[in-house]
Amino acid sequence: MFSKSLAITLLTYLTAITASPVSTRQNGLQVINNCYQSGQVALTFDDGPYIYENDVVNSLNGGRGTFFLNGNNYVCIYDKVDEIRALSAQGHTLGSHTWSHPDLTKLSEDEINQELEKVEQAFIRILGLKPLYFRPPYGSYNDLVLNVLAQRGYKKVFLWSDDTGDASGESPSYSEGVLESVANDYPKPHLVLDHSVIQTTSTEVLPNSVWKLQQAGYQLVAVDTCLGDDGEWPYEYVGEPGTPDGSWTC
Repeated sequence: MFSKSLAITLLTYLTAITASPVSTRQNGLQVINNCYQSGQVALTFDDGPYIYENDVVNSLNGGRGTFFLNGNNYVCIYDKVDEIRALSAQGHTLGSHTWSHPDLTKLSEDEINQELEKVEQAFIRILGLKPLYFRPPYGSYNDLVLNVLAQRGYKKVFLWSDDTGDASGESPSYSEGVLESVANDYPKPHLVLDHSVIQTTSTEVLPNSVWKLQQAGYQLVAVDTCLGDDGEWPYEYVGEPGTPDGSWTC
């Protein structure tokens, strides 16, 4: 028979699991809805590369961001080799967002694999690294998507706790309001969805909001940092980066 103290310990453990922002899925793959670490915010940027990533970085005021990249969305990823290498060198975390930004739940297993493989090949060519962190376009996934990701070695699937609405037509003032609410929630952790391809995100929203987050006491960190001990290096080392040639096309 369980002792009363053991029962209380078990109940506490189970409550902690239930309250956790991480859901463990098949083969150890985890779906992340929020950060773990008190006093930290992860600002994440989808749909690049495009032409505003450097402006985003400058707006972070020394903080670190996370960029979930497509292969062929706004521009071809191979046209932004130098920019992607610079993001990595500056300490920002880069993850996969599929090749062409489809709703993966509408694709077959082979089509999902193709969307992932093409981005992985681009990462390996450009950085010598295979991404292990992933964000599904539209936040849309199902068991098949998770199974394929797990089979390909991915560790984390990232959703978000707060959406600035920049890619869905919301005004900069709306996005700033979302980030002001985050600042007012210090020190609770937040995982924020932004899009680097929206010009006003880097020219208006971030310049008007980052200082408020930092003044409130938040550290701006990449997603692997904001998970604390549950974070890991977000890549698999494959080899030295390649040299662009005629095969680096979309």
